[in-house]
Parts: sequence; C-alpha cells; structure tokens
Amino acid sequence: MLTAIVAWLSSTVGKTVAKWGVVVATAAAIYWRIYESGRSAEKAAEAQRDAAAVEKRKTIDEKVDRMPDAAVRDQLARWVRHDS
Repeated sequence: MLTAIVAWLSSTVGKTVAKWGVVVATAAAIYWRIYESGRSAEKAAEAQRDAAAVEKRKTIDEKVDRMPDAAVRDQLARWVRHDS
C-alpha cells in the first residue's frame, strides 16, 4: 500500500496535487497566524479599555467619597426625573 502511495506521488498528477496541497496548507497556516494575531491584539485592547474603565470608576468613587452628603444629593437629584 505504501508503495502505491509513493508511486502515485511520483507521477505527474501526484506531484501536482502534492505541490498544490503544500501551497494550500501554507496559505491556511499564514491565514491562521494572522487571524490569531488580530485576535490577541483585540484581547489586549479590550483589557486596556477595561483597566481604563476601572481606573475611571475608582477616581469617580474617590471624588464622590470626598463630597459632603448634601452635594451628593444635589448631584443625584439632577439625574432624577421630576414629572409630578
């Protein structure tokens, strides 16, 4: 059986199929590397955005903690609808 495969690969058709198989496999490997590179770059960007959001939230929390209670109530009243 192995000799049949080797004989087929040494034929003209077998050589052509083998060459195109290598080309397709190489193209698929290159595409996969690019895809994974983009995916990891997006994950890094997402982590950076998350860290920035956490830092902003921390800064706002600290600012609110330093405010007097009356000022916090006044600020929150701006966000409440007074329809009645």
